[in-house]
Amino acid sequence: MAAPRTPSAEDVPVRFKPRLVLLTAAVATAVALAPLPGLSPAAHRVLVILVVAAGLWMSEALPVAVTALVIPLLALLLGAADARTAFAGFGDPIVFLFFGTFMLTEAADRHGLNRRLAEAVLGSRWVSAQPRLLLWAVALLGCAISAWVNNTATTALLLPLALTAETAGSRRLLVGTLLAASYGPSLGGIATPVGTAPNLIGLRLLEQGTGARPSFAAWCAVFAPLAILMTLLSAWWLGGGAGATPLKGKVGPPGDIPAAPRVSEGRPWSLAERTLLPVFIIVVLLWITPGILAATPLRDAVWLKTWQTRLPEPAVPLLGALTLFMFPSGEPGGSRVLDIRVLRRVDWSTLLLFGGGLTLGALMFESGLARSLGEAIFHAMPLHGTYGIVLAATLMAVLVSELTSNTASASLVVPVVLALAQVAGVDPLKPALAATVACSFGFMLPVSTPPNALVYSTGRITIREMITQGVLLDVVGIVLVSTWVTLLA
Repeated sequence: MAAPRTPSAEDVPVRFKPRLVLLTAAVATAVALAPLPGLSPAAHRVLVILVVAAGLWMSEALPVAVTALVIPLLALLLGAADARTAFAGFGDPIVFLFFGTFMLTEAADRHGLNRRLAEAVLGSRWVSAQPRLLLWAVALLGCAISAWVNNTATTALLLPLALTAETAGSRRLLVGTLLAASYGPSLGGIATPVGTAPNLIGLRLLEQGTGARPSFAAWCAVFAPLAILMTLLSAWWLGGGAGATPLKGKVGPPGDIPAAPRVSEGRPWSLAERTLLPVFIIVVLLWITPGILAATPLRDAVWLKTWQTRLPEPAVPLLGALTLFMFPSGEPGGSRVLDIRVLRRVDWSTLLLFGGGLTLGALMFESGLARSLGEAIFHAMPLHGTYGIVLAATLMAVLVSELTSNTASASLVVPVVLALAQVAGVDPLKPALAATVACSFGFMLPVSTPPNALVYSTGRITIREMITQGVLLDVVGIVLVSTWVTLLA
């Protein structure tokens, strides 16, 4: 019998659910017809759009990218915006920041650089001799890779290697290692602004709402340590916590699961890989150096301001990716490190989700709806002060992210959190950053994140096991993120 195929990012199911679409339309119609004297006509129209977007995103009645395209169309049909405003989010610089980053990581994946790193760590004697260390290696490696690579792609890369834990003969180790292949990438995504889509959405909405945003270096200084700490805590918890005992036996490919092929073992470094490494290093330096220099007496230097103006963060990955179209890959036929085929593999769904989310956030700000919602939440909640607002923002983000995609969660929650902070008289920076980061803390359900869905699609883990392991991490994440951001952001 043929061995089952290892799941990939394309295996995450997307189904059309007409009943939920009709239900969402009915609720939106009721909201549109209901008298809401506390809202301006413009805010009322945007509220209808918000109900439609939230309903379709949370129910997954339509693919998230399709819902993102519904937002500008509804804005036009309801008279909430003109064409230029309705579609402005799809041309936002943040969209191109993600586009350029994706092309860079796609080049690393195409030429085997990502797999070489994963195999070097997971194929080491240190890990092979102690099966329990496989869980830690998967979690930490997932955290490190997903700081720069799409979370779903990172989980897809690690999943064949994580499945080898099945031969250790321990159900706990198998479940823990599979969940580590999901949780590690989700947590590593918060380490850098480009690590995951919600970060970019949250930063852009923060900039729209306040006119300011932290630099690349400032973000990494605060949230990279948090990502590492949460990854270590999650690995400890998934491994059995303080009661964990070492497991005997070596890790190897199980009989009915395809072994993770050691394609990099003994393979010399290709010209493409040797080209990619310095390009990645230069891109990272161009990202973090201006932020570091801005914290020194050089912050007012004319050349530094010129650098920041003419080569802002969204342009850096595009510059790096475009250079790869010129360098030879060393493969037969004279191909380049990147060619036009990369456009066929661009994550257009996430790019469209960016555009729709940014459009929705801008409409909520401009119409006054975000402020009205913030006032309602402020008067209904018992929490006040900076920590109270940050805790409320974190809790709201985690709860929403459990029900819908992380990127959609950021689009829905961050505008409301910004308005909530302004109504409460609190600096909106900390609540907005807390909500942005907390959108990556969806650990309980397969629908919470694509990495969760990938792991669940293996058939080796039940929803009950995912909820049991994830609920405590959600609670710890809410407390830790709220405290961390309040004290350090």
